[in-house]
Amino acid sequence: LMFPKARDDGLMVQELPDEILVYDLTRHRAHCLNQTAALVWRHCDGQTTVAEMATLLQNELNIPADEAVVWLALDRLGKAHLLKERMTPPTTARYSRREFVRRLALVGGFSVLVPAVSSVIAPTAAQAATCVVNCTGQPNCTPCGPPSCVKRCRNGNCVSRSASGCP
Repeated sequence: LMFPKARDDGLMVQELPDEILVYDLTRHRAHCLNQTAALVWRHCDGQTTVAEMATLLQNELNIPADEAVVWLALDRLGKAHLLKERMTPPTTARYSRREFVRRLALVGGFSVLVPAVSSVIAPTAAQAATCVVNCTGQPNCTPCGPPSCVKRCRNGNCVSRSASGCP
């Protein structure tokens, strides 16, 4: 039996009604887990089997679910580095994506059932900085172009030190 275990070190977690937001402090990535992926991740406690997770999905979301849904969620959580170690489904639980979509279409609830992990890379502080237009009381301005275009404050406005190629 396989007992998936969620990673808990270096993560900031914010639970919302229908999703979970996870920020990975090590990789500087933000992840949004939809309701299905969130439910699977919450139960990755190292004690719950994939079969038990499928039953929990069925009971908590009131939709038919099988182990293929849990395996897809575990695959996506593993790719996002949200598990202690990536899980590999047994050959009997492997489905092609086409087969998986066909099976979900037969049971209905496709959009609700498909586990989704949306990830984005968080910008560094320098990348997230915005251009300062009015710098009254500030000794330096935030650069608004190439590194050679460092701005200085003059009469409450940012001005370029060098006119060549600066915005």
